Amino acid sequence: MPKHYLIPYVPLKGHKDPDFKELAYGESGQRGKVLKDNLSKGSYLFFHTKIGSSKYITCYIVVDRILPGKKAQSNSSINCDGQYDDWLFIGDKNKSKRLRKPIYFIKQLAKKLSLNIDFEPFNSGRKTELAVIGSATRSHRQLTDNDVSILLDEIEKYEENVKIENPPDVQYHLYFYDESEKIIPMDEVHRLKESEIQKLLRKNPSVIEKDARVIDYEKVLPDGDRLDLVLEAVDGSLIVAELKGPDKLTDEIPTQVASYVRDIEKEYPTRKIRKMIVCDGKVSPKLQKACESLGIEIVVYGVKLDCFKLQ
Repeated sequence: MPKHYLIPYVPLKGHKDPDFKELAYGESGQRGKVLKDNLSKGSYLFFHTKIGSSKYITCYIVVDRILPGKKAQSNSSINCDGQYDDWLFIGDKNKSKRLRKPIYFIKQLAKKLSLNIDFEPFNSGRKTELAVIGSATRSHRQLTDNDVSILLDEIEKYEENVKIENPPDVQYHLYFYDESEKIIPMDEVHRLKESEIQKLLRKNPSVIEKDARVIDYEKVLPDGDRLDLVLEAVDGSLIVAELKGPDKLTDEIPTQVASYVRDIEKEYPTRKIRKMIVCDGKVSPKLQKACESLGIEIVVYGVKLDCFKLQ
């Protein structure tokens, strides 16, 4: 029997995943492995996100195919950001649906599902309803067949109710999700994980260096360590890039990168290899000096402010 999941997402600029046009979703690491091991043809994936001050369910995908990300990348008929993850889950376009009227994911709906969310902190006034639901659904949550029936019924009733119109912030969300690039709401910027930043860089390696391309990522080295990115520059040289998220940049990192390079040099003995750390810019003088002595480049990522005319 197919298993089903409720999955949270954060809209990211330059990375549409889930992709509501292609009706596909990519996932990596342990979460990707769990989905790959548990999903099958006919599984439902319901996606929810925070819009304004409320939670909404915005789309569901009925799984048709599951592909390794690297295989999906080599398939010219597949064009979605999820193919840069370890696993790509492709929806049946006749059964999957992007909701033009996203439904409120509130206590009333949550209590109908088998999620067993404890609303006592909300009832006692210690937490908001949004905070309680957000904490309980921050990770993937498995759904029952009955949960799927309840959600599909709620979606159908919501869409048939002509009196219901999308609030302005929902219209805003739908507009930006239709754009070729998306924005990160300012209240979500600080929540970006290192893995999410890596996804953006894999999809857009030119932000690290113009016209660079990714030739490997999460590369397992002989000692079991994983190298974040291996890029190829336009001059044919390789760039060994280690990504460090917020507050993860320690003084030991330069030595670690140098060790990674020695392993890559053995694999590519005739190639020029450059060393690089990609970080949030919080670099101590000691670390900067160590990078200079080892010939390690430091590239800083950050938030780019942009504006779009909605009407």
